[in-house]
Amino acid sequence: MLYLAVDELRTANWQRTKDGQKGRNRPKPISPLATKPGIRTGRTDRSPAEVQALLARYGPART
Repeated sequence: MLYLAVDELRTANWQRTKDGQKGRNRPKPISPLATKPGIRTGRTDRSPAEVQALLARYGPART
């Protein structure tokens, strides 16, 4: 968790620099939990109706 906080602080400081205002030389994350840009999780070939039916069947019980 500390790595994520450090990454956010580094990004916030970078945004205030001339490089950050022009969108170049972005700092690389040091956290092993940081997601890589462009990678999407949860991709499926199923239809939205099928996903909804599966979630209703196997998802958490409604309270």
